[in-house]
Amino acid sequence: RTRRGTLSAVAESPRSADVVWAGSDDGFVWVTTDGGATWKNVTDKLTAAGLPGPRHVASIEPSRAKDGRCYVAFDAHRSDDDRPYLFATDDHGATWTAIAANLPAFGSTRVLREDLVNPNLLYVGTEFGAWASIDRGGRWAKLGGGLPTVAVHEFAQPTTASELVAGTHGR
Repeated sequence: RTRRGTLSAVAESPRSADVVWAGSDDGFVWVTTDGGATWKNVTDKLTAAGLPGPRHVASIEPSRAKDGRCYVAFDAHRSDDDRPYLFATDDHGATWTAIAANLPAFGSTRVLREDLVNPNLLYVGTEFGAWASIDRGGRWAKLGGGLPTVAVHEFAQPTTASELVAGTHGR
C-alpha cells in the first residue's frame, strides 16, 4: 500500500503448512494456500465486511479446528480510530464477518487468539483489558480476576495446564 509498509503479522495454519497469512502495518492482508508460490490479497473483502479503510494488522490467528478459518485483529489507533476491529473468515478470506459485537466502542484491539481446546472460545486483548467469547465473537465478556485496566498485547496457553497467560503493557 505504501513504500514504507512492513509486515506486522505472519501466521502459518496449524492444519496445513501450505496456508500462510500475512498482514501489514498499512492494512493489507494476504493469504497463500500453496506454500507461498502465489499470494492473494483479501483486503478488499475486509473493507466489504466493515473495515473502514487501511488499519494496522495487529494479529492473525488461523484456526486449529477448520480449514480456511482465520481471525484478524486490527489496531486502528494510528489512524486516529480507537474502535475495535475483529474479523473472521471460513473460506480463506473470500468473505469476512465482523465479530467485534458488544465490545466497547472505545478500545483498540491488539490480539485475538482461539482457545487450544475449544474452537468456539476466543480471547481478545484490547487497549483496556481482556475479553472472551464462547460463541466465536457473537458476544464478548470482560475477563476479570484482578487484571487491571491495561493494554493486553498477547495471550499464551500452556499445553500442560488449564491456564491463560496475558501479556500486558505498562503494569
